[in-house]
Amino acid sequence: MNIIVINASPRKRGNTAKLCKNVVKGAESENASVEYINLYDYDFKGCMSCFACHLKKNSENPLCFWRDDLKEILKKCLKADGIVIGTPIYYGSITSYAQAFLERLLFAADTYLIDDDGNRVSKIKKEIKTAMIYTMNVTKEMDYFNGEDQLAIMRGYMTNILGECESLYVYDTKQFKHYSPYLNNMFDPQHKEEQAKIQFPKDCEKAFELGKKFGKI
Repeated sequence: MNIIVINASPRKRGNTAKLCKNVVKGAESENASVEYINLYDYDFKGCMSCFACHLKKNSENPLCFWRDDLKEILKKCLKADGIVIGTPIYYGSITSYAQAFLERLLFAADTYLIDDDGNRVSKIKKEIKTAMIYTMNVTKEMDYFNGEDQLAIMRGYMTNILGECESLYVYDTKQFKHYSPYLNNMFDPQHKEEQAKIQFPKDCEKAFELGKKFGKI
């Protein structure tokens, strides 16, 4: 199996990256072929609304036509059996890099055609299983904006265009190595230390199991 794991966090050694690397380990334990990508290493933009992908002559081509660092990554994703994307949550949403990547991946594979049942027609002829890993500093109780519902919107598009998309929510992560230099009285540093020692390893195990599941596709 061919799995792409994408770290859509600017931190290469942060919580999101650690979870993504556990996905890699899990998939590799099932002898899957895995490529790990740090998305912030690349220079690209979101959808440029050129509509080249929606021209009739390109009706069979699901690849974005814009040429930049993302194009080769998109090619690999379209050939993959599974794609896992890890992203921190900033102000209730995925990172701007994750958003730009998904715009480019999904819009070129989508169409303005509907089938007899009224469903949008995708250019993707095979199912590409996908998953999103969300990391956030807040607890689930502090999720003021019904974030899980909001984040489910993009997963709905991913399911319709690519294939089944699942999710892993990781709450209450430790944001700083040391809290004292930063403006903060909202989060208890001692609690964050305990979470990092007790809960985060459990979340990493969930990520490993997610990788195993993808490795068995």
